[in-house]
Amino acid sequence: MTDINVSSTIAVLGLGAMGAAIARAAAAGGHRVVAWNRTPRSLEEFGLDGAGVIELAESPMVSVDDADMIVVCVRNHDASRAVLDQIGSTLSGRVVVNVSTGTPAETVASAEHAAQLGVRYVTGAVMVPTPMVGTEQSFVIYAGSPTDIADAELLFDAMQGTSDVVGDDHAVPPALDLAMLDIYFAGMYAHLHATALANVHGIEPTRFLPYARGIVETLGASLPGLTTAVEKRSYDSGEARLDMCLSFLEHIVATSREAAIDPGLAEVVRSASASALTSWPGSTDWDVVGEEFLASP
Repeated sequence: MTDINVSSTIAVLGLGAMGAAIARAAAAGGHRVVAWNRTPRSLEEFGLDGAGVIELAESPMVSVDDADMIVVCVRNHDASRAVLDQIGSTLSGRVVVNVSTGTPAETVASAEHAAQLGVRYVTGAVMVPTPMVGTEQSFVIYAGSPTDIADAELLFDAMQGTSDVVGDDHAVPPALDLAMLDIYFAGMYAHLHATALANVHGIEPTRFLPYARGIVETLGASLPGLTTAVEKRSYDSGEARLDMCLSFLEHIVATSREAAIDPGLAEVVRSASASALTSWPGSTDWDVVGEEFLASP
């Protein structure tokens, strides 16, 4: 990592919750921060008063005027491309790190757009909630050319935690981001559903929580086996039969309906399992339900 240099200036374009957290982390790391937001507010309104050397600029052009590097954190990639159109002509030799949320296709399009403008460009995906930005728990995934990544280390230092550089394919950071969030939101939804199901039967949420944590640990231990099954497309370990798992799912769905609770994800998984059983023997590992995705174009 590079040594913190108090004379370094980082421009942060976009002061939503994540942009403000990045600005705060950069200032706390000893950098001068010049920030811009489409909707003008005061440092106090952004929660940035007393956070270090942070100045507000009236336009993107002013914010990047003497910046050593630029961070773009706006609502989406349509907005980030519009920002780059405004500042692209002023960015010779400097790196832009775009951490705006988007799909893999959108981030690739933004990288191509930046290249057309002659902008040195890095894609980033922040994988933690805003309170963890600038702490050892921070985790950000980056993609870009080796030279551009090297010059983005000012931001790596400021963000702290883990800076995971995954190569130069700009589709990879958002693909990893969205894939991880796929698990995260499904898990949270399943926990809320399960908590409600237990509560109907007199099991209070706090009493259920240790059981929920236990099954999450079991799930974590199951992931390597699922990964191996997907990689080899082999479903013959005999550990979790498709027909047995379908029976469990039928009971979850039935119990939910008896309690007047929408079966939710359990119904989706039950249907996928029943569909797999029309093509595979009941003794096949339940993991075979993943073939539905592997067979998709």
